[in-house]
Amino acid sequence: MLKIAVSSMNPGTIFVLSWRLAGPWVEELRDSWLKQEIGGPTPCHVDLREVTFIDEAGTTLLSQMYHEGVTIQASGCLMGAIVQELSKAGPVITETKWHDVPG
Repeated sequence: MLKIAVSSMNPGTIFVLSWRLAGPWVEELRDSWLKQEIGGPTPCHVDLREVTFIDEAGTTLLSQMYHEGVTIQASGCLMGAIVQELSKAGPVITETKWHDVPG
């Protein structure tokens, strides 16, 4: 099960995810993200602080989103490690602070 809470900020969109990013829920996030992209190029952020599990398809989608400019916020060892892998050469948010990941 995945809960996606979408909120608009000026400018941009925040996707706050809860529980598991796996199986059919990956496509649900992809669809939500692509619908947001239709409105034009605005900043997009994904908050993973309440996610407990990400499968391979979820990791692939997050990687695609990251490489298209989406910032990702995470906390905890597991989610932090996944985000670290996605962003080996760029800025991410972990815990609640922006920083550059060493490359």
